[in-house]
Amino acid sequence: MIPMALSDVASAVGAADKLGGGGVRIQRVTTDSRRVQPGDLFFAIVGERFDGHRFIAEAASKGAAACVCNRDRFVEGGAGEVGDALPAMPCLVVGDTVEALTRLAAHYRCHVVQDATVVVAITGSNGKTTTKCMIDHVLSGSFKGRAAPGSFNNHIGVPLTLLLADPDDRYLIVEIGSNAPGEVEALSAIASPNLAVITSIGEAHLEGLGSIDGVAAEKVSLLRHVRPDGLAVVNVDRPEIKPHLAAAQRARLSTVGTDSSADLRVTGVHGDIRSTTFELDGRYRIELAVPGVHHAVNAAGAFAVARWFGVAAKVIVERLRSFMPPEGRTRRLQIGGFTVVDDAYNANPASMAAVVETLRQGASGRRVLVMGDMLELGPQSASLHRRTVGAVLKAGIEILVAVGAAMADALRLIDGCHQRTRVVLCADAEAASDALTKILAPGDTVWIKGSRAMELDRVVSDLQTRFGDPEPQALACADFASSKPSRRL
Repeated sequence: MIPMALSDVASAVGAADKLGGGGVRIQRVTTDSRRVQPGDLFFAIVGERFDGHRFIAEAASKGAAACVCNRDRFVEGGAGEVGDALPAMPCLVVGDTVEALTRLAAHYRCHVVQDATVVVAITGSNGKTTTKCMIDHVLSGSFKGRAAPGSFNNHIGVPLTLLLADPDDRYLIVEIGSNAPGEVEALSAIASPNLAVITSIGEAHLEGLGSIDGVAAEKVSLLRHVRPDGLAVVNVDRPEIKPHLAAAQRARLSTVGTDSSADLRVTGVHGDIRSTTFELDGRYRIELAVPGVHHAVNAAGAFAVARWFGVAAKVIVERLRSFMPPEGRTRRLQIGGFTVVDDAYNANPASMAAVVETLRQGASGRRVLVMGDMLELGPQSASLHRRTVGAVLKAGIEILVAVGAAMADALRLIDGCHQRTRVVLCADAEAASDALTKILAPGDTVWIKGSRAMELDRVVSDLQTRFGDPEPQALACADFASSKPSRRL
């Protein structure tokens, strides 16, 4: 972060400096008292499980330069919810600390971050985090910069990401998620990006967004905030997105995808459990050491962004070849004589379909798909689960371990028999782990995927415990966060 005077912070957030602070300079912003360092500004956020006001004393003891607290938690003289910690450091009192964090990030983006730092904002139904990490991996070979850690993609994570920017950063990559109308719009206005990337649209968060057209409208709202001299990179493989692209007129539009209309067209995609290969624009042969055919279009988006930065095409191709995905997103492990693809972070019908296609194209040994319920699909949930399970059975994958009530209901409603696929029903992640212990044999390939709330990451850790230490691949996008905000897609 570029250091700021506390008085400037107070002005930006509209706060009263209740307990001094003249001459104090803020070195960093955090919402996590456990990670406070000397010189930090601690925002006391009221969350679903924790109230940050109860940790102000801890922040002060670790050297925080100041804190920001809610007016309804503040009592003059240090009594009340905030307690005796207030006299230990200056405190800015505001109506709402989340709103204050947003205002500070918007001020920092527009008035503090130098023009030399290019902000890249990414949204989409699938592939946001992987594409973010791909872009970071490619650009980091030529420039200094940083990407949002983990899934910092909500009303807390986006401001914290913007406040990470250092004076000499050439780029800053922001990830923007949504599960209700208007959220992408609000976060995009704060980010004011130079470049925008829409990775995909699909059946995700239909409870809040209603339909594919609603998803498209929500994601494309990002483009209204791209700076006029910037670039918008959009996956056009779903036709529902095309009517919304007039919103990109503020900046140059570059389309990517397998669709014949794409400016950077992906063709000849082939994937197996070890890699994905494809041709881009009929000129570049690209190989990714990542399983999952959907990563081809993600890589095309990264290619377009890197070319805007002036990175040579051959350099981009080589950097993509060495890319490794973050944990939980098609990370490949060798455990106990079989291959595990840890894709447990989240799932929706489009990302499940990509997994099925990759397994259909090839994997060593028996193919075992651990598939958990896909949540937040609204009234279409039952039909989308049936469609997804039907695709698995049609592909002839040898073993399906279906986890959750929605998967069980889908299997009961599908007509016909499953001679080519052995189906194992499990209520939860623990049951799936027990089932796999009895099923797996050396040489098998196990792909694990489901919505985050299904906790299928526990299956990965259980397999590691039961069958020995894995041999993990290197991870991209290291977590340098000062907090861990909640996740959105």
